[in-house]
Amino acid sequence: MVFMKEKINPYLIVLFGSAAKGTDRKDSDYDLAYLSDQVLGMYDRFMLAQELAAIVNRDVDLIDLKEATTVFAAQVVGTGQTIYCNDEKRRAIFEMKTLKMYARLNEERAIVLKRIRESGSVYE
Repeated sequence: MVFMKEKINPYLIVLFGSAAKGTDRKDSDYDLAYLSDQVLGMYDRFMLAQELAAIVNRDVDLIDLKEATTVFAAQVVGTGQTIYCNDEKRRAIFEMKTLKMYARLNEERAIVLKRIRESGSVYE
């Protein structure tokens, strides 16, 4: 994590996917999500992932949680393992906000799905 701290100064890094579940294989990649005040463009994030991959000898998927969808962020929060955190308050706020947004999304989707079931069609 020293490498990532030097490059993007994250306050949270979460391992998710097969490695977090303990079901990874030799050819599995590492899925890492992070939060940082530093903004990386897609190219810079890709290059950082390549540098990490060279260090750990596995492909690395690197996700900025600030850019993740609500559903994706909720999955990371729900199933991921925090491997680095230097600001518990910000981590907790992010997790609470993410889960709140996910719950609201599910409530809104329930209304739409109910209408679809009642009408028998997606279209009116």
